[in-house]
Amino acid sequence: MAHVLSLPPLLRQPGFRLFWLGVAFTQIGSRATAAANLWQIQDLTDSIFAVGVVSLVEGVAVIGIAPLGGTIADRMDRKRLLQIAQGAALLSSIVLAITTFTNTITPLWIYAATAVVSGAATFDTPARQALIPALVPRDRLIDAYALIQPLGNLARLVGPAIAGLLIAGWGVGAVYVFDVVTYAGLIASLAFVAFGRYELGPPQHWWHSVLEGLRYVRGKPLIWQLMALDLAAVFFAAYRVVLPALARDVFVVGAQGYGFLAAVPALGGIVGAAIVYRLRRMPRKGLLVLLATMAYAIAAIGLGYAPTFALALVLAGALGLFDAITTTIRQAVVQLETPDRLRGRVTSLYQMSARGGPALGQAQLGALATALGAPLALAVGGALTLGYAAWLALTGTTVRDYEA
Repeated sequence: MAHVLSLPPLLRQPGFRLFWLGVAFTQIGSRATAAANLWQIQDLTDSIFAVGVVSLVEGVAVIGIAPLGGTIADRMDRKRLLQIAQGAALLSSIVLAITTFTNTITPLWIYAATAVVSGAATFDTPARQALIPALVPRDRLIDAYALIQPLGNLARLVGPAIAGLLIAGWGVGAVYVFDVVTYAGLIASLAFVAFGRYELGPPQHWWHSVLEGLRYVRGKPLIWQLMALDLAAVFFAAYRVVLPALARDVFVVGAQGYGFLAAVPALGGIVGAAIVYRLRRMPRKGLLVLLATMAYAIAAIGLGYAPTFALALVLAGALGLFDAITTTIRQAVVQLETPDRLRGRVTSLYQMSARGGPALGQAQLGALATALGAPLALAVGGALTLGYAAWLALTGTTVRDYEA
């Protein structure tokens, strides 16, 4: 029993464990605030369109600022940059808390805070991802990402639940105070984490620095093909936007059923990350990414036409599971195949597809679902994703034959 309950080797290392706990805590706070933002805007405006503008603001901020964030992550101390980015997000939550408690909050304050947090994330993410190789040995990198990847899904489960409890007990402002505490926790914990040495890029104009990152990605077929594979999945098969329509109009399960349908992908994601951790020594990880992407696409197609709600829950969980498998391996491979001095810029380009893609994908799939209906729109998106992954598997060897 002691062996079963023992911590993974990386979590026994004080530095990685402190970093892991800090990231977990702040992600839960961020998800709680994201849920509170949507609730508060709906309460202030009674407009679904106004709620949707939050995703638009986030997508524009990520796509517009990400290249600059990666460039700076390759030019300055990454731990300091991560603390500064977390500090900017902390200040935005302080502003939201004050305006909420003083009853001066408006949707514009929330949109502005979303822009600040999303902009800060474009500096936070490349710095944080690029720091991991300086914290763990190269042969443990996939292990590290397999342990960090579930934190996002855990936050999607726990964060909104905490937000709901805090809103019900003390109001929306309490959620923002909680978020401030989580940001402060990561900022403080980073002071006690010792990172190894890493190479930074040479001083140059920021635009030349961005172009250097683009040239590197263009010259590495493995990296840009993995990015394109990710973009295909999150753009064409952005299933989350149609879940409310499926719950209400197709399966007729109401708000409670929608809650379950929206939650099970996160559970599947936690299971998927655990599977990757178990398979971390398996060869041909490129083939695993392609197979998992095809399985993701098939699950998306099946979700819209599931004959029962129970099967829909299974397929939604499968979407989260296969997404976690592909995401964990892709993130690790991008870091493994990128030199230290370019990790920030390459990560920022990956972030544009991984975070900007879903925002744009939800917009296009929502429009397609309006025209064709949610089931057919999801089937079309899944078929396009499946076709691209199958084409890569059959015609190319770069991803298919990759061994980490």
